[in-house]
Amino acid sequence: MMSTGNANGKTKQETTGLVISAAPVLVTGAAGYIGSILVRRLLDRGYRVRVLDRLMYGDDAIRDIFAHPRLEMIVADFRDRMVVAHAVQGVSAVIHLGAIVGDPACAIDEDFTIGTNFEATRIIADAAKQAGVGRFVFGSTCSVYGASAEMLDETSVLNPVSLYANTKIAAERALLDMRDAAFAPVIMRFATAYGHSYRPRYDLAINVMTAKAVKNGQITIHGGDQWRPFVHVDDIARALVLALEAPVAKVAGETFNVGSDEQNHQLKEVGEIIQRLIPRAEVLTNDLVTDKRNYHVQFTKIRETLGFTPTHTLTESIFEMKAALDTGEVLDYQHRRYNNYRFLSQIVHEVAQQHRPFATSPIAITSTMEQLMFAACDDWGREVDSSR
Repeated sequence: MMSTGNANGKTKQETTGLVISAAPVLVTGAAGYIGSILVRRLLDRGYRVRVLDRLMYGDDAIRDIFAHPRLEMIVADFRDRMVVAHAVQGVSAVIHLGAIVGDPACAIDEDFTIGTNFEATRIIADAAKQAGVGRFVFGSTCSVYGASAEMLDETSVLNPVSLYANTKIAAERALLDMRDAAFAPVIMRFATAYGHSYRPRYDLAINVMTAKAVKNGQITIHGGDQWRPFVHVDDIARALVLALEAPVAKVAGETFNVGSDEQNHQLKEVGEIIQRLIPRAEVLTNDLVTDKRNYHVQFTKIRETLGFTPTHTLTESIFEMKAALDTGEVLDYQHRRYNNYRFLSQIVHEVAQQHRPFATSPIAITSTMEQLMFAACDDWGREVDSSR
């Protein structure tokens, strides 16, 4: 149902601490890698869902549920205060996932990244608080830990090594500063995501390594001793629902690492797992460390507080992605639609070709970027249609 209408009366139906009501849950970034799974989970559980997403990467991931009777779509920019003020009216909670995600993508245009990841988070939270929304679940990242030789938990010192991590830290702090008796922010720091989604991504470590093993027969690992925590994208969506439904006393103002102790791996271990499952793939290593992140993370808090343990494994997910690549569900894993950095790089390049530097007129440039984004999304649709 394409709608921007407000929700009306509430019907109380107790779950584990949350009341499912006629008031929708607002989800930003709902057409993305995580959001497209989360929205379906919420709908399956009986929630009304209001989506606020400008569909920067297209609507393929949620197009098939547009007609769902409990789904509302607001296709707009969540950096716009007026849009956000309208979107938060009458909602029971906010799950804010919308962001420029990944270190390379964030580095393309710093102002655009800061405006999207930090300033927009404050705008949405301010509007939600003023509208009387009690719970605000925020999608952050374990990248905030940066580079560390220590075992890390939610209380550890943060050591960001990228703009992406810095914007997430700034947003976390702004949200926690807003906490009061009526407004409960919940920070969810995701481990490195992997797995297939309605909006596939092949710019994530396990996903791209699997794709290279399947399609190229070769994986190159830079360094390999770096530790990373991993978690399946569907398990992230499940953790978000747990944070939404938990009694407020358990989650208000709290930060949770999202993942499991068992899925901390060195990158060279991941290469070995993939090679074992796809034997024809050759694994090459070199000493050129292009990514300085190194963090081994504990997940005791989310397990003990929310009862979260992952249901997906690396082995299952590698086979899942191999099937998507082998069957042609994913035609070209190197296509820009599967890579945040490549997609945004193309858009920025096309804007630059118009000889209008970003510094001269940011509002005009943003509008131009968005027009090009929608044009790129139309191109994807034609490419997919012609391949069927």
